[in-house]
This record gives sequence, structure tokens and C-alpha cells, in this order.
Amino acid sequence: MNNIQIFKIELNNYRQFQGVEEIPLETSPDKHINVIEGQNGSGKSNILNAITLCFYDEEPHIDENDDRGLGADPIANLKELESVDVGDSVRGHIEITLGKDEPQYVFTRKFRTAKVGEDEYNSVTEDLQLRQRFGADWQNVENPNTRLREILPTRVHQYFLFDGEQLDKFFEEGYTQRVKDAVLDVSHIQLLERGIDHLNSVQSDLEKEASDVEGKPQELHKEYEDAKDELDELKEDEKELEENIEEANEQIEGIDKELADSTNPDVREKQQRRRYLNERLEDREEELQNAREDAAISLSRAGPAAYNQDALEYTIEQFRDREESGQEPPDIPEWWLDQLLDDGECICGTDIDSEEEKREHLEHFKEKITEAASNSVNGRRKVQRTLDRGDDLVSEAKERKRRVEDIKDDIDEINEELREISAELESKTIPDDVDVSDLEKQRKRIDGRIKDMREDLGQLRGKIEQQIEVVEERKDDWQREVEREKKHETILRKISFVETARDKVESIEKEILEQVRTETENSLQTFFNDLIWKEEPYDIELTDDYEVHVYGPSGEKNLGSLSAGERQVLALSFMSALAQISGFSAPILIDTPLGRISSKPKKRIAQNVPNYLEDTQVTFLMTDEEYTDEVRAFLKNKVANEYHLDYSDEVTEVPSA
Repeated sequence: MNNIQIFKIELNNYRQFQGVEEIPLETSPDKHINVIEGQNGSGKSNILNAITLCFYDEEPHIDENDDRGLGADPIANLKELESVDVGDSVRGHIEITLGKDEPQYVFTRKFRTAKVGEDEYNSVTEDLQLRQRFGADWQNVENPNTRLREILPTRVHQYFLFDGEQLDKFFEEGYTQRVKDAVLDVSHIQLLERGIDHLNSVQSDLEKEASDVEGKPQELHKEYEDAKDELDELKEDEKELEENIEEANEQIEGIDKELADSTNPDVREKQQRRRYLNERLEDREEELQNAREDAAISLSRAGPAAYNQDALEYTIEQFRDREESGQEPPDIPEWWLDQLLDDGECICGTDIDSEEEKREHLEHFKEKITEAASNSVNGRRKVQRTLDRGDDLVSEAKERKRRVEDIKDDIDEINEELREISAELESKTIPDDVDVSDLEKQRKRIDGRIKDMREDLGQLRGKIEQQIEVVEERKDDWQREVEREKKHETILRKISFVETARDKVESIEKEILEQVRTETENSLQTFFNDLIWKEEPYDIELTDDYEVHVYGPSGEKNLGSLSAGERQVLALSFMSALAQISGFSAPILIDTPLGRISSKPKKRIAQNVPNYLEDTQVTFLMTDEEYTDEVRAFLKNKVANEYHLDYSDEVTEVPSA
């Protein structure tokens, strides 16, 4: 294969895996898929955790079906720990062999768990180790993390090694920031960002050097620096407020989930209705913004005709009066005057070929009368057209204004119904169920706080815009003062050069981000249509603000209205797009890829999976509910290795299926 693949995973006394368990995973271009099947709790997710622990010294993929969670268990195998005395330790390791056509790298991380008391343990991990193949020899490499960064760096590994079941949360509230962060991760702009930071630092040092004397320049530079510091503080406040809003929205989502899981059908129905209304409200508010912009454009077009109607009508009357009184230029066709000049004889019979002065007079008359008549006719036509269009433009402006009012009325009705739902839920008292009333009161308080914070955020952003202007003004004042002294010419030229260089680097950064965003959008649409079970193709847009819009045959589908399976496919497609765009030729491993997808769509997706990332090794960690006989049949021609985890008495073995 052209891409790096995992040849083997070796687990020694790691969690459920007692002793040494080997999982060979070598694939080929014809068969690029591995399947590891296991029931919940058998250690399926811990294979993913083993890889991230070995590479990055972290285990982020907690099994939510295990009430104890990973943190409750030691890293070393419990059976081994039960057999040792308090004060003794159990050692183990995780070893991963990587390469392209043949094994080339062996990454190893060792760990030790000490038994400090009955059911009390303390685990520590050692530094990452690497043996690399050079010809026929294997040699230890001193800086394994450097080599790992070349294969799969920390900042992008989550797009190659991820839990499919948790993807459902990726496109929940606040997802645009997650999408933006992901695009930044794979854009390789870290060097550019460091360059921008360095140029800013150099500029700051040069500015201080130019102001390193007593007097006016130093005073103005201090005012300039103070203004920049205040701008930085405002931006920090903005970031904190955005994080608080996102956190509050997550709290709302948690409450909504609890209400949606209520045993009371009326509560579930109202919660479902509220979700629909909120999605409808979001759409209508966007429509209102567009309608207001359309109305403003119509008003700007209709305004001149409406305000000047009397003057325009008076002008038309003046044209008519001049025409009736003979003051308007005669309507003499230009072609007729040309014919007289060609014939050489005036209408009065004068030979104009022999009398040059009379010919010139006729030519001058033709030019003057043609221009005057043209101006008169064109002017009258424009005035009349403005009057005629004025009524249409005014009618259009009124119609668009009515549309704005209709949308506002609809928004008011939606908000009123949302308030009614909230009031009804707040008054609910249901025995043996979630405390609906208390949850709704919490939701109401949080929702009110979100509205206040959004208002504060709007005001804060206004202050930031004003402060940016203040910074520029202070900078200009300082530069003008410094320019008065000839000795600063060289420093000012350096500052100008640094500013130009920074602007160029920032421009390159924007171009790269736009290119990556466009490539992500195209790949996201391709993968989504490859995996989705629907007959009709979907269009997907990734906007400049990192919003994802999904357009089906019936128009745009709000992300909140997508089913859990559709959202998971969307997130899976997004991760695949990022992996493809990142430029790293690493293997992909997905835990629970079909977990939230129902039976029929699951079969349709399985039909498409064999063509999924054909040039990349893909390993699926599946439950038996995912890896059904039908799914197995669809995948079999592309599966290189298939394993069923044998879990018994809290120990997992990996026999071949």
C-alpha cells in the first residue's frame, strides 16, 4: 500500500488483555479493511485506547456503557494485579508495528501498575520508545516523538483514530468552532502563525527602540501600547463570553435530553415540539435578516422616484409645452440630412457642392440638431421611464416591507408558543419521573442568561471595533511624531518592511485556509454521498463561518432535524475528509462506526463501505449488533483480517474469527 499501515498490535497485560495478545492487521490494496468484533465491555474500545496510549500517552475513548469508566480501573490487567501482594507491581507494554509494504517502525510504551492497597492502584507510563528498520537491521531511535510527528502528529490524530459513537455529538450546539479548529489542525499553518507572532514581536521591539527617548514620541508610544493592551483585554473578554455561551448551551442540551427521556408522553411531545419550534425560529430569523436586506435595497431604489415624483411630472409637462410651442428641436432624421449632403443639393435647390460655406453650414446644422434632438428625446425618455418604474419600485418596496412584517409576526407566534410550552412544563409535577418543573426552571434561567450574554457579546464586539480604530489612530499619531526626527528614518523603514511582510504572510494564511475549507467541503460532500443510504444525491456547503449546510431533494435540512444516523454519517464523512486533506498517510481506526444507525440504513452504508478510502488501511471496531451477517456479506471481499474478541471472566483473548 502507498499509505502507512499497522502491521501488528501487541498488548501485554493491558486492561482486559492478560499476558501477551497479538493482533496482526496487515492489509493489501485489494483488501484494505480489518474488522475486530466484540461485545460491550470486552475491550473493543480499549484497542483504540491502547493505540493512543502508546503514541500519545492518553486514553480519551471512555466506554460510556461501563458505569465505572476507564479511570476506575488500573492500566495493568486486574487478574494479574489480584495475584500479587500489596506493594508489588505488574508491568506491561503496548507495541505497535507500522510500515508501508513491510514493517518499518516499532513503537513501544511500557507501563507499571503498583498495588498500593486492596483495590487501590497507582499506574505510571514510561517514555515512548522506537525501533526503526535500516536495511536488515533494527536500531533504536533517540527521538521517537519526532518520527511520530512525521507519521501522525498529536494535533490531527483524532481524525484518524476516533470513536464513531461519539461523533453524534460533534455537530451539536457550538459545532462551528469545532469545525474551524479541525480545519486549522489540518491546514499546516503552524509555521505561518509562528512567523506572524515573530513579526509582531519584532515590530514591537522596533517601535520601542524608536520611542526610547524622553519626550513626545515616548508619551505617544505609551498611549499606543495602552490602546493595544486594552484591545487584547477586550478580545480575551470576547473569547471568555463565547466559551460561557457554549457551556450554557451545552447545559440546555443536557436538560432537553433529560426532558426528552421523560416517561410522560405529554412532556416528550412538548419537548419534541419545542425542538421543532427552535429550528423553525432559527430559520425564520435568518429569513428575517435576508428580508430586511431586500427591503432596504428596494427602498433605496424606490426612494428617488417617490420623493421626486412632483418634480418629474413637472419636467414631463415642460417637455410637452415646448414641443407644442415649437421650442423643441425639429424631428429631422439624420439619414435625410446625410442624403442631402450626398446628393450635393439642398432642399431649396442650392448646389452645396460648389458652395463650401453652405455645405459646412448644413453639416454644422446636422451635428447640432441631431445632438439636441437626441438629448431631448433621451432626457424625456429617462424621466418618463423613472416615473413609470417608480410605481413598480414603490409597490415592490411595500411588498418586501410586508414580508418583513409577516416574518416578524411568525417569529412572535413561535416565541409565544415556546413561552407557553415552558410555562406548562414548569407547572408539571410527575411522580417517579425526572423533576420536569425543576428542570424547566433551570432551563429558563440558563436561557435567560444566554440571551443576556449574547446581548453583552454584541456590545463587546462593538467596543472591539471602536478600539481597533483607537489603536490605529494612536499608531498614526505616534508615527507622525517619530517621522519628524531624521534619525528614525531607518527604524521606520524597518517597521514598514515588517508590516508588509506580516500582511503578506497573513494573506498567504488566509489563502491556504480558504483552499483547505473548499477541499474539505468537496471531500465532505463526496464521502457523505458515498456513505449515506438515500437514493438522491445531497449538496453540502461549508461556509466561510464554518457552518455546515445540508441540501437534500426537498431543500436545506437543518442539522438539528437530521436523524442520529445521518448526523453520524455526516461527522464520519467530515473526519474522513480531514484525514484525506491532512496530507498524512496514516491508517484509520474507527470504534463503533455504525452504532447509532438503524438496520436498513446500516445495510446501505455497508454496501458503500468497501469503496470507502480505498487507498487507506481502515480498521473497524464493531459490536455484534453492528457486524451482522448482512454487513459481513457486504464487506467480505474487502476484509483482510477479521477477529472476534473472546471475553470471559474479565479477560479478553483475540482468536481469529
